[in-house]
Amino acid sequence: MAKLRGGVFGCGMISEFHLRGWRRIPEVEIAALANRTPARAQARRDQFFPEATLYPDLEAMLRGARLDFVDILTVPWLHREHCLTAKAANVHVICQKPLCDSLDDARELVAAIDGYPKLFAVHENHPYRPWFRTVASLLREGRLGTPRLLRLSQYDAKEPPEVYKLKTRWGVLLEYGTHLVDMVCTLLGTPPRVYARLHRYHPRVHGENLALVIFEYPETTAVIDIGWKPGGLAHGAFLLEADRGSVLYEGSMARGMSARFRVTQGETVVMDETRSPYDDYIESFYLFERECVDCMLTGRPVTQSGARNFQTLAATFAAYAAAESGRPVAIAPFLAGGHAG
Repeated sequence: MAKLRGGVFGCGMISEFHLRGWRRIPEVEIAALANRTPARAQARRDQFFPEATLYPDLEAMLRGARLDFVDILTVPWLHREHCLTAKAANVHVICQKPLCDSLDDARELVAAIDGYPKLFAVHENHPYRPWFRTVASLLREGRLGTPRLLRLSQYDAKEPPEVYKLKTRWGVLLEYGTHLVDMVCTLLGTPPRVYARLHRYHPRVHGENLALVIFEYPETTAVIDIGWKPGGLAHGAFLLEADRGSVLYEGSMARGMSARFRVTQGETVVMDETRSPYDDYIESFYLFERECVDCMLTGRPVTQSGARNFQTLAATFAAYAAAESGRPVAIAPFLAGGHAG
């Protein structure tokens, strides 16, 4: 069977992990790479897909490469333009998260994609962490009971790795926190209300570098606290307390060396594992891309659709509004178009 021919547009830091995943999927050939800095595209090609052709931009790649899909890894404020350009070429489209850096742009893009017969997916891979998939399965099967408290935290004791993130209006909540918001939504659905506090004290980060977000559900409280700290200790964790069991993950939610993952039911420890956050990070890229390929081949809907990611963005921009107002806000108006972001 002929392989799906893919193109990657944007060859910055994160492209390494996308390409690692694509290389593991036998039904895929990355036939083209495009980047405004040719040397970066050439380095990625030489490392992962030596037969790929290099192009200076997305339009040239779509004209010249005869692609089945494109993986868009550009900055968030260009996603809408680039996704619509790829849609016009009638290819499957995968866009790096966040879908857009504006809720209005995201809403317009999702509306424009509605009814598109090809795959349109947003690359949000945190829910594909193997340990988190275990948690989601346990909840679906009813083995933990009703969640009462969910807490996700991640603190990096450094500035963000991509330079553009130092200068954007939105900081750690949009650029990293949306990962954790999506994990909350995966487990609990879209939250009804949110309260948030944001702080700016990192000398090199223009946007917020510390965020505390509290999502209110009828039976559950979900808390996200995250930061880009200018120094100190890096740390992260995931805690789920439910009425029949609990989960504790102690370690980086992103890349890291070691973590401990434990699950209890009543007084019984049913799982106690040492995990590699770095390996789980790499695996989540592959698992997300594997699902996208299966959906391309079968036509079934993808989990991380544009509409699905819009729910995450609506909850995120509602948190920004809550931080600005100093009081909890309802998320439904952000989903329905009553608020811009």
